[in-house]
Amino acid sequence: MLDVDYNFIDTAFDGIKPVTDKEFDDTINRLTPQPIENTFWGKTKAFLFGRKYGVQPAPKGQDKEIDFGGEMKAIQDLKNGVYYITLFVSVVGNDGNIIPLGNYKIQEKNVNNEDMLVFYQGAKEYGSLKLRKFEDNLKKEHDLTYSRVDIINDNVIRIVYSTISDTKCAYAKVYLQN
Repeated sequence: MLDVDYNFIDTAFDGIKPVTDKEFDDTINRLTPQPIENTFWGKTKAFLFGRKYGVQPAPKGQDKEIDFGGEMKAIQDLKNGVYYITLFVSVVGNDGNIIPLGNYKIQEKNVNNEDMLVFYQGAKEYGSLKLRKFEDNLKKEHDLTYSRVDIINDNVIRIVYSTISDTKCAYAKVYLQN
C-alpha cells in the first residue's frame, strides 16, 4: 500500500489567522492605485511616488517598445517581401526536389534572370518555384500584400504572391507518394 499521511485533510487550515473586515479593507485600499490628478502637483506626486498611484517603473536594460510575439519583425518582413504560408501538400520544386508540407517563409529572388519563389524554414532553404505574372481576380481593392495557395486540380496547386507593385504566381506539381 501507499505510505501516505491522510491527516493533512484534517489539518490543512491549521495555523491560518482569520482577518477582520477592517484589516481586509485597509489592505485592499493600500494596494489599490489612487487616481492621478490632472494637475502639475498631481503628476509630480505620481512621478515621485509612482507605485502608490499604480505607475510601475520600466524594467532596466529593456527597450521601451516591447515586441510581444514578433509583430515588429513581421512588419519588417512584409516590407522586405517576406511572407508566410502553409503548404498542405508536398510539392515538386523546380530542380526536382520535394518541398514537404508545412509552414514556410517565402521570398522572391532573382536567380539567373528568372524570378523565383524560395521556400525557407528558419535559415534552411527547401526549394524554389518559378514565378510568372498573374492577374488576380480575387484581389480586393484594399489588399496591398498577401500570399495564398489555390487548388487548381488534384495534381497542381498555385501559390499567389502579391506585393504592392505586382502580383505573381507559381504553379507546383503535387508530390504523390506511392
